[in-house]
Amino acid sequence: MEVLVATAIAGLVITAGFRLMAMSYRLLGELHGERELISAAQYIWLRFRTEKDMPSSGTDDKKNVRWRAEDISVSVEDYELKFRKVTVTISDGRSMSIYVTDENIL
Repeated sequence: MEVLVATAIAGLVITAGFRLMAMSYRLLGELHGERELISAAQYIWLRFRTEKDMPSSGTDDKKNVRWRAEDISVSVEDYELKFRKVTVTISDGRSMSIYVTDENIL
């Protein structure tokens, strides 16, 4: 009877361990995808800030990223702030919106 109980407990512990490992691998994959998306967004943001003739939509096959930009303006009191909302999408379908302005607002 003691061996049966010990075997059952060992089985539960091993099952829990495998489940924990599977969850860890899934989480690592998600973190890798998020890091890839943030890196692509930073790359596109930098291009919009440094290249004056950056097209409003396009792809970069080298980085496996595509983007689409739209011009937006916001009025605050007597000042109108113009910026671009850029949606960045990576190859696995994840996307992120970034905002780019030519003005130093801070």
